[in-house]
Amino acid sequence: MSEKTKNRILPCVFLLFIFSFVIALVLMPKKDFSEKEKRVLAKFPEITDESVMNGKFTDGLEKYLSDRFPLRDAFIGIDAYLGLSLGKTGENGIYKAKDGYLITVPSKFDESKCAKNAGYIEKFIDRTNLQSSVIVIPQAGYTLSDKLPLNHKEYKDGAIFDCVKDMVNNANFIDVRNAFEKNKTDMQIYYKTDHHLTSKGSMLVYDEFCKVTGNKKQSFSLLNSADGFYGTTYSKSGFWLTKSDIVEIYGCDSKNEYKVTIDDGNGIKEYDSLYFNSHFEEKDKYPVFLDGNHAFVRIRNENLHNGKKLLLIKDSYAHCFATFAAENYEEIVMIDLRYYKKSLNKLTKEENFTEALFMFGAENISTSTDLAWLLM
Repeated sequence: MSEKTKNRILPCVFLLFIFSFVIALVLMPKKDFSEKEKRVLAKFPEITDESVMNGKFTDGLEKYLSDRFPLRDAFIGIDAYLGLSLGKTGENGIYKAKDGYLITVPSKFDESKCAKNAGYIEKFIDRTNLQSSVIVIPQAGYTLSDKLPLNHKEYKDGAIFDCVKDMVNNANFIDVRNAFEKNKTDMQIYYKTDHHLTSKGSMLVYDEFCKVTGNKKQSFSLLNSADGFYGTTYSKSGFWLTKSDIVEIYGCDSKNEYKVTIDDGNGIKEYDSLYFNSHFEEKDKYPVFLDGNHAFVRIRNENLHNGKKLLLIKDSYAHCFATFAAENYEEIVMIDLRYYKKSLNKLTKEENFTEALFMFGAENISTSTDLAWLLM
């Protein structure tokens, strides 16, 4: 083959690739949501004189093309596994760990922010004078350090626990680390494709909660389960060949009946179950517990009349836990400060809570900017 012919072939191949890309971009079905990544995909940017001049159109077009790239999921997976073969760890913020675990890389620990958030909790308890408890859930990478690749960042959960425990000295600090350490060999405490605790892991937290607060620990048995759960660490990782998790639902022998009220500011909705089984049909099955993230959720135990009413200020680690704790309280009101922007001072005066529980993941309590709403 002559040099002249070679010089012609390369541009032709390049043009063919560009032409094929454009055709595929036009003809392939348009998706607005990525099931694997669990996020809304970028939309085509609006073209205006201003957006073209200030560069927003160009930036938006770049994001649009990146999100709509043909066979994008396949290329993400190839890139992730290629990086792994080259010895890289922490691809897309996720470690591919032993035994099929996908574990979130730790964020940088900000001691001052952690102390500030703990201070908000302490001030809220002082103001409301509620009998209170605090539970911090350690990150999977901290508990399962033996599963991590050799080259990994340090998890600062120990420092986070010490910070919260030292600052919030007007509450019961319920330390679940020993229980996790004792049971991690014989029990799957965390999901392998998600950062949350499994139902068994949440039951361990419930057991420790009962020990400290004096609640009677109830007995639970398996009611239902579903395979095919792919959580947030899977969605971020690109390791698409990872085996899915099983989500389990446990019920109490008491057969208590519940009313669940959800209020996100767009009308109140009521339900007759702690479990939303329609989510079993989705890849992300964790919202089967209390329908996932909401600003305000009220759980009423219709068969219990002990006068105990719990204010549970939390992140999503508490969703499964609450289905166990509901056996011990006449009412539980769950508040997610990421979405609830009303006055908590007013709420506590209106609701006559008997107890409060603060339950957050270690990383969330040390990085969140939402706990300031406790003082509103």
